[in-house]
Amino acid sequence: MPTERFSRVLVVEDNQAELQLLCDILRGEGFQVFGCGSATEALERIEQQCFGVAIVDLRLPDLSGTQLLEKIRGYDEQVRVIVYTGAASYDSIKEALNLGAFAYVEKLSDPSELLHHVRRARRERVDRYALDLEQAVAERTEELARSNYELENFASIVAHDLRSPLLTIFGYGQILQEEYQDRLDPSGQDCLTQIVDAVTRMSRLIEDLLDYSRAGRSREPLEPVDVQSVLVQAVANLEASIRQQQATIEVGAMPTVLGDQTQLVQLFQNLIGNAVKFRRDVDPVVRVAAKPADDFWQFSVEDNGIGIAREHFGRLFQAFQQLHGRDYPGAGIGLAVCKKIIERHGGRIWLDSVAGQRTTFFFTLRRTMVD
Repeated sequence: MPTERFSRVLVVEDNQAELQLLCDILRGEGFQVFGCGSATEALERIEQQCFGVAIVDLRLPDLSGTQLLEKIRGYDEQVRVIVYTGAASYDSIKEALNLGAFAYVEKLSDPSELLHHVRRARRERVDRYALDLEQAVAERTEELARSNYELENFASIVAHDLRSPLLTIFGYGQILQEEYQDRLDPSGQDCLTQIVDAVTRMSRLIEDLLDYSRAGRSREPLEPVDVQSVLVQAVANLEASIRQQQATIEVGAMPTVLGDQTQLVQLFQNLIGNAVKFRRDVDPVVRVAAKPADDFWQFSVEDNGIGIAREHFGRLFQAFQQLHGRDYPGAGIGLAVCKKIIERHGGRIWLDSVAGQRTTFFFTLRRTMVD
């Protein structure tokens, strides 16, 4: 673990007997101890490894203890340096503390006093590391959130800017179809039809892109939402498709959850719409159910459609993933929108499927406080 290095203690003492005694005491308390007889040796060691604590004698043959302290903190200002000496003036001790020494301990003191300071220094070093790590994570999370928001906002702007010229092309295409189609030969009529169809597909793609962008940018607060009413609206929005495919939608008892009603309508509309669209040669049957799961409600949307091969599960929730080519209409963005909505609500989404038989999507939404 990263915090193990904070149990490493560097001891710098030119008296070999005292150096050995200090190392033995600290090792007996479970510390990883590295003893050095000179400042030069200590600096070479600290270049190679990270230490949580350094115990430094003020009187060394090659550098003064305060000079060594300054160099150690130049390598790593977070190392807690304890001055441990038997001969020091008030001025030298004051200088060491001003340079950032963690504590001063006299050599004639009880060893328990030194151990107390070493443990305290290690604990403070670990706490500081945890605080720095927490701050770094918070800053990185904020940076990612800002980048994602800017990217989603950019996508929204681009989509709006693209829609204007497309509407112009579509409008002129319709004029040509209505007023000049009889003047075109079959080849020209076919080209015109393809232009209008391509513009229609592009417009649908832009609408999907806008949906994807809005799913991540919504700032509406989560409130208690009756899922039964959400499903009524989602099914009503799909009425034409349900009637055309002769689909049956079965809905069990639904709870109230914490959510954004508009986004939840879109969530269920996407999942039920897919269940109806990706049908086999039998009438589609879609079952929607819910059950409690700790602090969440777990929902399932099950169909008797064409199913999904397991090797495709991993990329299914990525944007613009079309597993069936142009056999079925759509841009392959609906499930990516569902995933963003669920993540915004603090839940998760997954699936189980048997190719050629069925698919069930599962997802969780938070329960209200009164549940």
